[in-house]
Amino acid sequence: MRIPRQLSFLNLTVLVLIIISCSSTKQVSNWRKPASEDVKLHKVLVLGMTNNVTIREHFEQQLTATLLKNGINAEGSLSFFKDDMKTIPQTMEAWLPYINQLEEQKFDSVLITKVIGETGKDSKSAIIRYYNEFFGSFKEDVTKNKELYSAEEGFKDYTVHRVASNLYCICEKNEEEDLIWKINIDIKQAFDSDYLVSEGLKLFTKEFIEDLKEEEIFVTE
Repeated sequence: MRIPRQLSFLNLTVLVLIIISCSSTKQVSNWRKPASEDVKLHKVLVLGMTNNVTIREHFEQQLTATLLKNGINAEGSLSFFKDDMKTIPQTMEAWLPYINQLEEQKFDSVLITKVIGETGKDSKSAIIRYYNEFFGSFKEDVTKNKELYSAEEGFKDYTVHRVASNLYCICEKNEEEDLIWKINIDIKQAFDSDYLVSEGLKLFTKEFIEDLKEEEIFVTE
């Protein structure tokens, strides 16, 4: 019996969509600080590591909304600090007044997220020069990436992007290693329009929140 042409096309379309949805995101790594099972965080500042304010605001709003929806007390850096944080501080000394404000408002963690051009350009490009290194502390992350905050690199030049998130605890003042958790997620998508940026963030936040919930790091409401 011959299958109707319309049905065959429909099945093919569904199959393609399933393949695309399954292959659009891939967890590259997931690391948790050893012996940190007893760490329970309560309030996190969400920081998108880019000086493109439009993309940063979009990202912070979307990830914050996802965290809140899952019972995690969160706020974006632009929402909390307003115009004072439009330019990201590039040294630890410049960060200290902001950290003091966070502690006063009961924040105990900072989530730094960066979008890395992974495939499609020279791997020696400045945009990925330091992003793939392991940072044990918030201070180290800030210091080594300070030259990259204002990099004018276009998303459209890459076909695969790595979204790297580092969760730092600001409640361990006497410990140098304050990185609690990190995750790297690859997104197979060229970010060459506002729509694709939006869709890429949706893919990331879905994968991100599923893995974060499994870690049970935050006290949820």
